[in-house]
Amino acid sequence: MTDEVDPRSSLWGLIGFYLRFLRTSKGLTGAEAGKIAGCAPSTISRIETGAQLMSRKHAVRLDEAWRTGGLFTLLIYYAVRAATPDWFNSYLSYEHAADRVRMFAGQYVPGLFQTPEYARALLAAGRTKDKEASLERRMARQEILSRPNPLEVWAIIAQTVLEWPVGGKDAFKAQLARLLELSEQPNVSIRVVPTTAGAYEGMDGPFLITTSRGSELAFVEAPNAGRLVAHLEEVNDFVIRFDRIGMLALPVGPSRDLIKKSMEQIA
Repeated sequence: MTDEVDPRSSLWGLIGFYLRFLRTSKGLTGAEAGKIAGCAPSTISRIETGAQLMSRKHAVRLDEAWRTGGLFTLLIYYAVRAATPDWFNSYLSYEHAADRVRMFAGQYVPGLFQTPEYARALLAAGRTKDKEASLERRMARQEILSRPNPLEVWAIIAQTVLEWPVGGKDAFKAQLARLLELSEQPNVSIRVVPTTAGAYEGMDGPFLITTSRGSELAFVEAPNAGRLVAHLEEVNDFVIRFDRIGMLALPVGPSRDLIKKSMEQIA
């Protein structure tokens, strides 16, 4: 992640940009700005680089001290409620800085786990304009699973994901084999919600939760524009949702067995 956040990436990016702009224009250090906002210097740095979101408490203190006319408070008001057209690029910066990601997928294998053939089939079906460039970015993203300090991933997927032959039989079988391989890594947990669970909360759609130094953010996927969720109570709702879905999911061992069974059933 770069030292500066792109102000065009999202309203949160704009907040980080203006925090740095106003702080430096006033000749203040991160420590001095942190004292005004009531937070550690590292928090100021993380907000400016997009690794952490500014809280309303910090915004109010900065607005009052710097006489901004309520700039930060207003931006946070709209950022919390806004859909983000470029939400995924915003998400990637948080994923890169995260210690752990929890995710639920009910329709297809999550991008972090996809093989090139499986990913290419999804990109083609979605009519992505530059499929090969998108595929290259998706594969490069997976490096965080094997870096020196690898990302810890807790994934829950629906059994239907194991039954939908994206890319054809050979590509799909290879994808299931990849899931098994990843499930053996100490930093990856893959659990499956069986179809016998019936109706459950995950049927509302996929979501992700990142954790970075104790700070949690949620991301909700949607066609054309997803949403970054930063409000503490709403993030907690997604954490609880993940836990409730997890109560219906099979343990890791039986989940592996189900993946193997799905592979064996491919003619």
